[in-house]
Amino acid sequence: MLQKTIIGGLLGLAILLFLLWKFDIAFSAQTPQSFLTHFTFFLTQSAGPIGTLLGILLACFLYTVNEIGIKNKLLVFGKAMLGLIVIISVFAAINEKLTKPIFKFQRPSHVYMLQQINAIGSLDSLYNLSKEERIAFFENEVKNQAVLFSSIDSDVLHHWIAEGGYSFPSGHTFNAFLLAMIFSFGIGNNSYAPKLQKLFFLPFLWAMGIGLSRVALGVHSWIDVSAGAAMGIVVGSTLLYMDYTRNLITHKKQN
Repeated sequence: MLQKTIIGGLLGLAILLFLLWKFDIAFSAQTPQSFLTHFTFFLTQSAGPIGTLLGILLACFLYTVNEIGIKNKLLVFGKAMLGLIVIISVFAAINEKLTKPIFKFQRPSHVYMLQQINAIGSLDSLYNLSKEERIAFFENEVKNQAVLFSSIDSDVLHHWIAEGGYSFPSGHTFNAFLLAMIFSFGIGNNSYAPKLQKLFFLPFLWAMGIGLSRVALGVHSWIDVSAGAAMGIVVGSTLLYMDYTRNLITHKKQN
């Protein structure tokens, strides 16, 4: 099943790249009160901190389905939850504190906002500030020049301000593809409802949606989300291949 999961992840990445190349998605979901904007924002939030936690809980529940007895179910659920929270938290910290500061890719949304206030020349100096200082800067500019940003949905605008760090790679897309690998492996090993095993690719549709939503909202480029997706697949494959981590997360044998 691990082989199918990896193939599913790689196919999902390939489709994501094709869609990003074929269609002009960047900044397409920013119109106030539009269905596309609300849907895209909801989708991207499903891979944020709260959405990821809910995804972890759902994944943990999925791996208890085949277990017999309350005690055993609780043991499997607790192990999986602890393992996933630790793993995702560690990689999130590495991404924010190490990877992004090394590559120093600027967010498309930052470039856009500076263009709106005719301050694109200060882009390099802006990134010499701390993340908190950048957030405060954009918050103040948007407040003082609200008319310039009136065409941007308020939720999207607040999201742009809150996302004050560097952009490469996309943490949301990494979380999505990593969780999709975990979900896919669990669905493929679900002996409780064998017919559902054919749906092992379904989690990657959600993960692809996350990648598309990040570009559509303007907070990431196609390079950011592609790298995040690839990292999620590599890390997920490694965790599911190694006996200790696979048993910790999924309580399943590799097949």
